[in-house]
Amino acid sequence: MRILAVDDKEMPRKVLVRAITEAASEAEIAAYANASEVLALTNVESFDVAFVDIDMPGMNGIALARELKRKNPKINIIFATGYDEYMADAFALHSSGYLMKPVTATDVACELDNLRFPPQTLYDTSKLVVRCFGDFEAFVDGKPLLFERARTKELLAYLIDRRGAIVSLKDVEAALWDTTEHTRTVSSYLRTLVSDLRRTLDTAGHKDALIKRYGSLGIDMTKVSCDYYEYLEGRPLAINAWRGEYMSQYPWATETRDSLLR
Repeated sequence: MRILAVDDKEMPRKVLVRAITEAASEAEIAAYANASEVLALTNVESFDVAFVDIDMPGMNGIALARELKRKNPKINIIFATGYDEYMADAFALHSSGYLMKPVTATDVACELDNLRFPPQTLYDTSKLVVRCFGDFEAFVDGKPLLFERARTKELLAYLIDRRGAIVSLKDVEAALWDTTEHTRTVSSYLRTLVSDLRRTLDTAGHKDALIKRYGSLGIDMTKVSCDYYEYLEGRPLAINAWRGEYMSQYPWATETRDSLLR
């Protein structure tokens, strides 16, 4: 889900963004201080929801909402304001919601659960949800999957990148430690990571996503909902989600990113 957050005052804007982040951790949020910045965007049609302050200098939130709906008739407008006298104007625009400041995560979650135009979803939340575009992240029930070790998370990322291929532990070592040298220390640590990954996925209810064979590992792609996989299938939502960044925190992922850029 792609969400706009518009408020001319910095602190209320930060509060709004924080509330949206807590309520929808998977969402991509773009925050702006005025209508001019928003209307200068060339991809307004790609946003699903816009949280808009009303009392802003220049073009106010009501006028901005009209322009947003003209450009994107299915965008869900949710006004976030400190005034209640604009309710009639807001609902005359067939807005999705009207929140009074200060906005809380509970308020945002309630509105997102009851959108006037529910967006098409990129992810199948019955599976292990994996986001590769931008920083790598995995989600279960809408919340980030917590890993005991950062390297365990990286191991999962590498297996996702291999797209179902069964890879040897030696190949994993070479990729994650950027070396062709095989040492007992690294091998022992990798076995610990494998056990940690199996335990993490098992606890999350997704142990069947990992394929474990003697001396090798893989991911069952049918058990994972992934923006990268959807992109390769040519799905429009995934194509719109691609912004030129892929597993940004992992140096070994640049090869796949460069292939996508080509």
